Amino acid sequence: MSDGSDIDQLDAPPPISAELRAKILADPNVAKIAAELEMDIDTFVNTVGYYLNNPGVEPAFLVASDENLRKMGVEPPSAEALEANVRASVEAFKAGQSPSGFDAPRKKAVDMSSMGGEPVKIKADPGLEDAVKKGKGVQKP
Repeated sequence: MSDGSDIDQLDAPPPISAELRAKILADPNVAKIAAELEMDIDTFVNTVGYYLNNPGVEPAFLVASDENLRKMGVEPPSAEALEANVRASVEAFKAGQSPSGFDAPRKKAVDMSSMGGEPVKIKADPGLEDAVKKGKGVQKP
């Protein structure tokens, strides 16, 4: 269930502002495109406006009847062809999710502390700090 913050399904696109509607309808091709798509002009304008207002939204899955597909010059696929396509897609997803040779666990790094020995001790030169402090005020020509 949705919490209401997202639009899960729409029977029709939501209405848009009058300003955006006027801007879209100013294009003389809008009516022609709506007619070509056999869409009501208001539905078409609201759809265009919805995608203009929400540029990151992907179009919804569209189901077309076999009759409408044939009108568009597309022969609808058979149930067997659809099943084969779904199975191939599932296999492709599985292949993309399986680990590659590059994902193999790496060998454990060598633990240097187990090699024995003592840590290196830094011996500070007490005269060096004094020399640095004295040299800070001196400017070279």
